[in-house]
Amino acid sequence: MKTAEDLFRESIGQYKILIEDASYLSEIIPNLSPDEILHRCNNLQKQQNKQIVTDNFIVEIMVDSGPQILETPSIGEYQRILDEAMIACDEVTVKAKAIKLTLQTEIQKVHQPQNTIAAK
Repeated sequence: MKTAEDLFRESIGQYKILIEDASYLSEIIPNLSPDEILHRCNNLQKQQNKQIVTDNFIVEIMVDSGPQILETPSIGEYQRILDEAMIACDEVTVKAKAIKLTLQTEIQKVHQPQNTIAAK
């Protein structure tokens, strides 16, 4: 059976991968096609969903353990990496939304009727 420390270490490792993937996506997102952005964001979402399962289990252990869980050596690192992961994923979200807005604006321009100047 895994200890709380084992679970924290496992989660920290998963978060490191998630942060690396989110940071890389954030860096390359301006160069991707809309389909590639969607695909990569879906993959990132799958990683987050996997992480949620681990974190929910950790929360259950924390509740069952009570205050002594604070003595677990990796709890501080777990909290820090959780914050880093949220920031990295938020950055991807902001950049993806900006690209979406730009594309929507371009699509609207294409679909707007052209104004023509009547010849006199």
